[in-house]
Amino acid sequence: MNRRSTALALAFALLIALTGVRVAAQTDTSTVDPATKAAVQDKLQKISTELNLTDGQKTQLKPILQSEVQELSAVKNDTSLSPDQKEAKVKAIHQSFQPQISNVLTPEQQKKWAAMKEAAKEK
Repeated sequence: MNRRSTALALAFALLIALTGVRVAAQTDTSTVDPATKAAVQDKLQKISTELNLTDGQKTQLKPILQSEVQELSAVKNDTSLSPDQKEAKVKAIHQSFQPQISNVLTPEQQKKWAAMKEAAKEK
């Protein structure tokens, strides 16, 4: 129980700390490395195909996904974190971006998105 509380506290602190980073990343796309661009494009294409996104939705989702990919990459490359800490941070990052992604989607797309996330958890 204590370990879980510590992980949740760490995840919450991370969310607070990264808010400024996320805002900056969403407004500046010129400094994105090619690997991040490719990962964002791949994820956007998959979501677009599954959810039948409009061009407007794609435009809105791109900076959100870009920020998510950058944060996930930073966690992946952080050698100071234990595997459990990385797992907790990755989960927190995914959860922190869900409301932003859902806000762009229609109610029907939100249902499909939730189903996609559940299917991914089962894998």
